[in-house]
Amino acid sequence: MLNKKNKLFLLSLFIFLFVLNSSFALAAFEVSDYPKIPGVKSPIEGSLETYIGYLFGVAAYMAGAIAVIAFAIGAVQLIMSAANPALASDAKGKMKNAVLGLILSVAAVVILQTINPAIVTINTTPLPETDGLFYTNGSSYKSAPASEANTANITSGYKQLFYRCSTGSVLLIWKFPKTNFEGNDDNYGGVTVVRKKCGESESLSGFGSFKTAYETPGIYYCMDGCSGDMCKGYMSEANLSSGILPDPFKGNLNSIRIVNDLPGDNYYGVIFHGKDDPTAAGSCSDPLFSMYANKEIECFNNISVSSSSTIFYWNHKDYKSSGQGIDFYSDPFGWGKGARAGKYSLSTDAIKSYWIGQASSLAFSYTGIVRPSGYKQLYQNFQQRSGSINVKGNYLVALWAGSSCQVFFKDVVNLKSTELTASGASIEKINVIPVK
Repeated sequence: MLNKKNKLFLLSLFIFLFVLNSSFALAAFEVSDYPKIPGVKSPIEGSLETYIGYLFGVAAYMAGAIAVIAFAIGAVQLIMSAANPALASDAKGKMKNAVLGLILSVAAVVILQTINPAIVTINTTPLPETDGLFYTNGSSYKSAPASEANTANITSGYKQLFYRCSTGSVLLIWKFPKTNFEGNDDNYGGVTVVRKKCGESESLSGFGSFKTAYETPGIYYCMDGCSGDMCKGYMSEANLSSGILPDPFKGNLNSIRIVNDLPGDNYYGVIFHGKDDPTAAGSCSDPLFSMYANKEIECFNNISVSSSSTIFYWNHKDYKSSGQGIDFYSDPFGWGKGARAGKYSLSTDAIKSYWIGQASSLAFSYTGIVRPSGYKQLYQNFQQRSGSINVKGNYLVALWAGSSCQVFFKDVVNLKSTELTASGASIEKINVIPVK
């Protein structure tokens, strides 16, 4: 039966061992040269189980040493307490407890190793790898931010960016030659943009800063030409809204890449304009979109106008859902009550996923229309007399007069009042695209 003093002694011993081992455990990870202890394996760098095994062995040796010291203290106390029975009894208790503690510790290890050695063998299960962006030296990984304004802040030897994911979006990495996301000049000279899939890495050596973004569907503006599916130089992120082009692309656009959303059945297209207002008449590019079904990325080079853009969702698969087509009339508001205009109907089946034609090919029908024969002879088609357009659904209509065009998505009640034809210009070419 342990008395109060012996209980306090054992409790103090356990607390001492715990604090000592905890301090040793924390320090163990900070040293590289460990003392050689007979029967105990030295830790292996980066291996948690060998650290714990080493600490367990050290603790066993320390417990034995402390028990011997405690036994010696008790023996000295016994020798010095010959005339004091109470002190002698206390000394004998300390000696007995020290021996008992050592025997129990050794016995516990022997019994556990005899019954099941795995109980005292530390095994660790690696945590599952998490998705994300990491710096790596080829063997170990450190979490990386989405952008870094100065690559000098990256740990030496870790200037390799690794994109870890099982499934997910493609990652775009902008690499800038200078810090703070700057190029060699005002036009972002020297900037490189790369496209990385899950499990791929990219070297950051020689670059001053970087940023990343997931590749999402839309229109990407490029300062330089396209090579394959990527821009060769500086590139914007995805754009989905029409309007003035952002700096530095306004007036400096060389090429574009269109990324379609195949799973969502969303296909994108764009028309570029020479004016800041995309609804105004002026120089335009042809409509740009992928003519190939199920093509995810399409690049276009040599963009000649780049002040603003009209971005649209091309409904090329389910084009019949866009509406009932478009009617072209020889007079303003030709479909109004009591109208006496010639009419040409461009049906959904004629438009299909895309229609381009000459205004002169839209021959008016005057069936049931009371007009002088001279009027009917003079205005036989839409080029000769462009009065109005009734857009019966969701369609983009681009009207061309020479090198100028104007884009419409709704009815045009009076074409004579539009910028394109107000000066008397004659409509020559027409693009019709079903949109969502």
